[in-house]
Amino acid sequence: MGREFETANSRQFNMDMIPKTANSYGIVGDMERGLTRGEFLFVYQPRLRSGETKISGFDVLMRWRHPVDGLLEPSAFISVVDNSRLAGSFTDLLLAHAIDMLSAWKAKGHDRLTLAVHLSVPELSRLDLPAKLRALLIERQLPADRLQIELTDVVEPAKLDFLEDAINAVRATGVKVALDNFGAGFTSLTLLHQLSVDILKIDGSLLRNVPQHAESRCILETLVRLGQRMGKQLVLQGIETEYQYRWARTLPGIECQGYYISKPISLAGVDELLASSAGEFLDASGSVPPSSTDPL
Repeated sequence: MGREFETANSRQFNMDMIPKTANSYGIVGDMERGLTRGEFLFVYQPRLRSGETKISGFDVLMRWRHPVDGLLEPSAFISVVDNSRLAGSFTDLLLAHAIDMLSAWKAKGHDRLTLAVHLSVPELSRLDLPAKLRALLIERQLPADRLQIELTDVVEPAKLDFLEDAINAVRATGVKVALDNFGAGFTSLTLLHQLSVDILKIDGSLLRNVPQHAESRCILETLVRLGQRMGKQLVLQGIETEYQYRWARTLPGIECQGYYISKPISLAGVDELLASSAGEFLDASGSVPPSSTDPL
């Protein structure tokens, strides 16, 4: 369920703060109760296609409305989830929600929108995942390529062969697989060579000095061209300024994502956005108009 984004009114926690909750209740037991009580909620990070002004899709991200600690960012609980007996339950919740969202959008005529979920390596590698995906998609009569699964973990080289088989099994269902944080670290090109993913999400750290830094622009343009020559979709993350957004729009055939376009928004905010000119990005300041009912 991986890496996500900070929102303006939620508290940013780190793992050093977990023991307080763990000592009181046991963090896994606390999360299990949270699942039964519906304390976990979802927010959505929009994407735009370069050269266009319409929303092309969203990433769905998880938050925990904890009864004691308030609204928790994923850094407070995701690593615990991924290493607990609850990992499968959280994955099932996330996938069921994603299918519900895609089905609701289809019913409203937004059947070209994509929705991306973030999964860890062990969860993407579950033997029952391809069959589960097929069943969910067939039940709702949804095009498989509207759903995307983003691989967010650091991948150990010794596990690449196993992971490649798991990715191929998921892709055989028609669901798209994305490699997140591409370009960060030393293993990205190795992963690109060995893993047959559909989408590359370029790490936002590479965008920090763009467009004023010529070398940074050159690196990003090279990565985009490389990915496109290999037949990959490209998503450029971390767009935070008007200058970065204008420059990104000069890159053909990519999707753009970042705080300049929009922070993660609630379901009410998504509905307002899609109802406004069919999801057109019109705000002159570069941000999606916020929802008055947005709880974040």
